[in-house]
Amino acid sequence: MLRTIGHILHAIWAVCAIAAGTFVGAALGLHSGGWIGAVVLGTVGLVIGAVAAAFPLQTIATIIEGL
Repeated sequence: MLRTIGHILHAIWAVCAIAAGTFVGAALGLHSGGWIGAVVLGTVGLVIGAVAAAFPLQTIATIIEGL
């Protein structure tokens, strides 16, 4: 049961991290470079979000250390 809850939380974290990374990258790219910038930085944000999704505990620790 605990393992299932852990998998569900990890899946939710992964979806949120990837979506947030892609959105921020696309928004910054659209603001600074138009549609091409949105596509390029959206792709970069997707990769960064995927890395953050793969390592949730390290990502949270890094965010907390930065505050």
